[in-house]
Amino acid sequence: MARQTFENRVFDAMSSLTRTTEGFFERVASDISPGLRRGTAAALFALHRTGPLRVSQLAGELGLDRTTVTRHLDDLESRGLVARQADAQDRRAMVVSLTTVAQEFLDDMRLRNRALIRRICADWTREERAMFGLLLPRFATEGERVFGSAPTPGAREPGDR
Repeated sequence: MARQTFENRVFDAMSSLTRTTEGFFERVASDISPGLRRGTAAALFALHRTGPLRVSQLAGELGLDRTTVTRHLDDLESRGLVARQADAQDRRAMVVSLTTVAQEFLDDMRLRNRALIRRICADWTREERAMFGLLLPRFATEGERVFGSAPTPGAREPGDR
């Protein structure tokens, strides 16, 4: 059995959190609209966080190419969850916004999520909650930077045989 180093504990927690959050977001997506997948619903979550965006900006927020985002938006628009309109400053660009139905659902979801987080952390001290609230976002931001640029373990470097 591997020694439970700090790094192993963090990696194991990341794996557990990934499984938990993927399942959670899959259920939320289905609650928004039956058959909706979490990958497509991610556009809704981004728009809820940022407000209306150009398609290119939304693609940047999601880390996806415009073609993939356009496919997601086609699905969301057919479900009545987003609306697209020409950008007032550049009519060649499209601005995407949430519909009232999506906005209200996501506002309510945010309140429910806050209650769930409070329940998870109910027996934590004020200091533990404050520290976690600082460190988890910091870890996520640094993780995006480091893991996003790190080679996949076991992957070969270009030119290796």
